[in-house]
Amino acid sequence: MGFLFINCRLRCLLFLLALSTPTNFAFAADKPIGFEADNVVVNQADGSLFATGNVELKQANNTLRADEVTYYRNQNKAIARGNVVHIDGDGTVTNAAIMEIDTEFSHILAETIISNFTTGEWISANHADRIAGDRGIFDASRFTPCKCDFLNGERPLWDIKASQTVRNEKTQTITHYNMRMNVLNVPIGYLPFLSHPDWAVRRRSGFLTPRATLSAEKGLTTIIPYYRIIDQTSDATFNANIYQRLGYSLRTDYRKLWDKADLNASVITANVETYKEPREFVGAVDAAYSSQIGNGWNVSAQLKRTSQDTFLRRYNFNPNTSLKSNITASRIVDNRYYHVEVSDRQSLLASNKALDETTVLPSIFYEKVEKGWRKNQSLRKELSAIQLDNDQGHDMARWSGVLEVAEDFHLPLGIANYKANITGDYYSIHTKPNDVDAVIGDHAFATPALSVGWQIPITVKSESRRAVIEPLARLAYVGGNDRASKIPNRDAGDYRIDEANLFLLNRYQGKDYALPGTRLDLGISVVTTDNLLGEASGFIGFSKTLHGDLSPGTSLEPNNKRSDYVSSLSISPLSGQKIRWTGRISSSDQTLLESRASITTNLGSGSLSLSHNQLDRRYFNGSYDAEELSTSYSDTLTGIGTFSVGQVWDLTRGKTNPTLSSASISSGEWTFHGSQSWGELNNKLIGKKMTAGLSWNGGPQDCLYFSINYEKDPSVDRDIKSREQISFLLTLKHIGSFGSQTIESLMPTDS
Repeated sequence: MGFLFINCRLRCLLFLLALSTPTNFAFAADKPIGFEADNVVVNQADGSLFATGNVELKQANNTLRADEVTYYRNQNKAIARGNVVHIDGDGTVTNAAIMEIDTEFSHILAETIISNFTTGEWISANHADRIAGDRGIFDASRFTPCKCDFLNGERPLWDIKASQTVRNEKTQTITHYNMRMNVLNVPIGYLPFLSHPDWAVRRRSGFLTPRATLSAEKGLTTIIPYYRIIDQTSDATFNANIYQRLGYSLRTDYRKLWDKADLNASVITANVETYKEPREFVGAVDAAYSSQIGNGWNVSAQLKRTSQDTFLRRYNFNPNTSLKSNITASRIVDNRYYHVEVSDRQSLLASNKALDETTVLPSIFYEKVEKGWRKNQSLRKELSAIQLDNDQGHDMARWSGVLEVAEDFHLPLGIANYKANITGDYYSIHTKPNDVDAVIGDHAFATPALSVGWQIPITVKSESRRAVIEPLARLAYVGGNDRASKIPNRDAGDYRIDEANLFLLNRYQGKDYALPGTRLDLGISVVTTDNLLGEASGFIGFSKTLHGDLSPGTSLEPNNKRSDYVSSLSISPLSGQKIRWTGRISSSDQTLLESRASITTNLGSGSLSLSHNQLDRRYFNGSYDAEELSTSYSDTLTGIGTFSVGQVWDLTRGKTNPTLSSASISSGEWTFHGSQSWGELNNKLIGKKMTAGLSWNGGPQDCLYFSINYEKDPSVDRDIKSREQISFLLTLKHIGSFGSQTIESLMPTDS
């Protein structure tokens, strides 16, 4: 027997090595294997090869590293021992004590393996047998999709231990036999077998994890979902709900995606107990469609309708008390904007069904802004039309047009500007409530408006301080006639003067209300920056009616021609605090009518916020001023995330009743939230809606979602009773929801 000893670092192809030996290697010449080793011994009699020391074999996209490798030519196989690492073409890294491979890396046998797949999944086994592209069999296996350092002993959030795991690479399915589920290293269940898609599967038809709900009203409710792939761009989910005492329902969710459009539709059919019948066949639809068509048009449509008022809320399909269906189309191109909408609303409350089922058929809006005839001049054109039916007892149509021109002038002292427009409106009023001041019939109005303004920024500087002081003035005129006695106000309702609308030409942002007259608007703003105190800004302003009727919403005193003073103050010292105050002050006696103050400061490693709100009793015809104090604190909990807690107190009449409390903890993993609202009845605090929840989302290993939610809602309506329930949800990556259930109060509640 002859041997060839080579004591050097080799870098060559095995088929080239065969040229230096009397026999040919069995490695295929069309798929050469790169070879490196510190030492090689070749048995010239049978062509076997024994390599030691940092051995590395490469073929195509496969790489094998080991302390030693023995190649057997006659069996067409190689055996690697010691710190074996195999990297396949997909990037999967497998560590093993011993690994046997054929010369094309297509059949692999291994002992004591740990494989890490490219998307983060891990599988370990005492023995593995894999045929590439076909299947892999893992005996005494442990599987987890958690992104952890499993190789070095880091514990996954959850894993599956099985007597055998089979991965069918053709069907992309993983099956565990005699499996035990562990969450946080605690066994939670055993199954004789469990199959689930592998990480390469984006979606697959089949039954999803069943869910359960337990309540006093419905008894045991089982929810059996089934997912169906229709084609590459559409699928559907069927949720069968079986209520132990109240019947059954089926919710079908259909999804479809096109190149520039998508459709999401839910259809609900049920035979359940309602306030009308012990068993009534009911149905509902909730569909949404969006698309891009033509040259920049965005079209969307929603269809929301139900055959019965309360079953959607009672059986937890939709909590809303009204449903709105609409079709909208909008387009923005260059300096033009188009918007068209048709809508219809269905009320689900018996108390307001006649008042809250408005139909808009249609609403059309067009606006174009372009350069005017002069350098700093702009020209705006606007057209709109709307048809309202059953809008709180009103049926009416309105057509409007606006032509507006605006321009700025840079003067030697300040900046002047003007804005002028004329609005034409045509109304056709068909019906109205008896208690509304309006005239049925057709009405036409023309409303001219003009404003002239001036402002001058004044800068004051020193070594450590910089301030900008800017006085502002605007004289505004609105012509035409007051039409409040002829036209119902449907789109320009409550109005209160504030810093944002003080200098607007048309303060009422709708079309239905116009107040002729002349007014003067004055204000001054200050912004300062100080190297020691930080930044501060403030504003104060008011409006005075010079001619015409007084504008409602500008003052609580009906005969006061001067509006209330609107003011604000913001201070941000360099020490980290933030102070903010806004308010309204009576222009006649300088009393504070409205105040909103807040301060935020660092407290320890967290942030503390305090806010105080006060409102004069004349705003709501109360006997006492409304006043409340709120506080919140947030902090970062090391290793957990952000913690926050809040409380609101009602200080009206000197009381300290809690009106709302809330708390939350959130991070990349954990989230806790809770809120409690309170009401007062006969000096006794009663609870209103309360919610609380705790959830774990993914965590650092991105493989586990857990949530527990508590909800208490004492509100009732027809056959909807007060509700108190706890919901649990555990979702495991690649497997779905595991052990999801809801427990409602088991004690019957009064309607």
